[in-house]
Amino acid sequence: MFARHLAVFCLIFAGLSPARAQYSGSLDPELVVYLGTGNGQSAATLKYMRQELTSLMHQAGYRLVLRDLHDRDNADGETLVIVELNGSCAMPAGFPPASDTAPRSKSLATTAITDGRVLPFSAVECAALTRLLQPALMKQPGAQRDFLYGRALARVIAHELHHGVARTPCHAHFGIAKRAFSPADLLGESLPPSQFPAP
Repeated sequence: MFARHLAVFCLIFAGLSPARAQYSGSLDPELVVYLGTGNGQSAATLKYMRQELTSLMHQAGYRLVLRDLHDRDNADGETLVIVELNGSCAMPAGFPPASDTAPRSKSLATTAITDGRVLPFSAVECAALTRLLQPALMKQPGAQRDFLYGRALARVIAHELHHGVARTPCHAHFGIAKRAFSPADLLGESLPPSQFPAP
């Protein structure tokens, strides 16, 4: 999977002009995230994810630009990261309880590391995220469920951006860079972008 990310990333960089991103009136440096969503993603969940992620990155000192992974005609910006959503990042109404015999998913998300170097390629495992959020969300009404899932998804992505932008595997003791998240961390009112790399 990361080999495919690397190929796309190389194509993106091949299309970059030597000029830096144009000044847009913001003092924050631009962070361009190419998002691979695949088919069947919830438009409502993605909308709420974008809102939360934009807010988190603004708090961290970045002006976020989200683009489709296949949109290589607009490859610019000072910092580029690729994030792919694996599976369906949404929880349908009446999602059945998890079976104890069902195979456990791996971590919520990963960022590529090659020869000890952290690369700006991340992937979110939506099945693992859905399993974690299921007890808290399965009885929520549709609009609230989409909103909360989008918030949680944004926080998982922001955590991987911490690794990809800072090029570090290290974690913090609290906030968006902490090692592991509870449902309360992902669904609560706020999760600070503590120790996010300085712009």
